Amino acid sequence: MTREIAPGIHWLYEAGPDRTESWDLADRDPPWYERGCAAYVPQCAYLVDGGERTLLFDTLSPASTDHVLAAVDDLVGDRGLDYLVVSHPDVPHAGNAVAILEAHPEATLVAPGYGNDHELYRLDDGMHVVEGDEIDLGDRRVRFHEATFLDAPVSVWMTERETETLFPVDWMGFLHLDEEARRFVDELDGEFDRSRLDEFHGRVLFWYQYVDVEKTNAEIDALIEKFDPEIVAPAHGLVIREDAVEYMELMKDVTRAIDDRGRIGTLG
Repeated sequence: MTREIAPGIHWLYEAGPDRTESWDLADRDPPWYERGCAAYVPQCAYLVDGGERTLLFDTLSPASTDHVLAAVDDLVGDRGLDYLVVSHPDVPHAGNAVAILEAHPEATLVAPGYGNDHELYRLDDGMHVVEGDEIDLGDRRVRFHEATFLDAPVSVWMTERETETLFPVDWMGFLHLDEEARRFVDELDGEFDRSRLDEFHGRVLFWYQYVDVEKTNAEIDALIEKFDPEIVAPAHGLVIREDAVEYMELMKDVTRAIDDRGRIGTLG
């Protein structure tokens, strides 16, 4: 199932495993969690239809191969897929790359130009992109950026200029309940609880426990000034299509909260 988040930009969604037991949610009972509900860290990919050309950003995991192939076919039709972008070589992001390229041999593989291990992930033959590189899709144009917050040395972010959408990959991910699947953040009931973001960044981006708070939050300020997005489309969270900058500002409180909680694995 897909949703259009803005004209020409489509959200492909995979729930991933239920995190209720593995993250001890029922025992800790965080304020956003409802007992008896499953909780997920979603896996998301995005298809940009530029009218003349199409581009898929990330691929979901092999658990969703049939789903992602059917969704891509439905969205691109007889025009085919022109570009397949792999943000970084991790299973939730690149797990269906081979299957998609086999189904769409007309597509050009696009990979981050950063790092030096591309051949290990079969990315050495792809089109490599770095900060400022662009792909013209016709009515849409995407630009690539060096990832500020990442979990792999071979990684890249993307923006779509017409809709001012930021695709920050692993950054700004968060959990959602089963009943909230495929909703936009502005469609959730009640006020968004920041501890959802704390949970994700304190566990999945584990290095957040060791960062310098002032330097990290200065980088967030720089990202806000640089992108000032209207929409944030993370790889592991629901799409934020209203007040996007306010949610980026909220990430500074996430940095402080994780630091206040204690730094796991250090002395003192």
